[in-house]
Amino acid sequence: MTDTSQLPLIQEFRRMDADGDGVVDRTDYLRAPREILTKLGVPEDSPKGQAFLDASHVQWEALLALADTNRDNVLSLDEYLNRRVSADFRSPGRPGKGDVSRALFNLLDTDGDGTISVSEFVQAAGFLCMPDQDALDYFEQQDSDDDGRLDLDEFFGAIKLFYSTPS
Repeated sequence: MTDTSQLPLIQEFRRMDADGDGVVDRTDYLRAPREILTKLGVPEDSPKGQAFLDASHVQWEALLALADTNRDNVLSLDEYLNRRVSADFRSPGRPGKGDVSRALFNLLDTDGDGTISVSEFVQAAGFLCMPDQDALDYFEQQDSDDDGRLDLDEFFGAIKLFYSTPS
């Protein structure tokens, strides 16, 4: 039986499994970053677009190296869950650790002021299939200085909160 704390990860896996075949391969994994770039109107070959895709690729390779126990170059749900919550995956030294979130933050920070607005955050949360009201709640919880904007550390806090809260 699945622990309810794993529900966000199960939902994440299902979103990544673009073709619904029960496994995530490289194409599945990189589909979401490409869709995000398209939705934001950011070309893949732009500096921010390339940084986001590069970070996503590094994250995929690190996850595959940690989780693909049978070395078939795809991840099953069990492989994903077993390693996604492991100390190895959470290690600060893991290749790509935080890079995807940082690159996404940079994409959302359209004016380059080092913060994102509530509307930009809600848009990003939508990429994770989070309802707008939940996104607003996360935003309010993480906006520690109540300035109506999230800096990078506050954004990271919101992401951590999302992955630690059962749906």
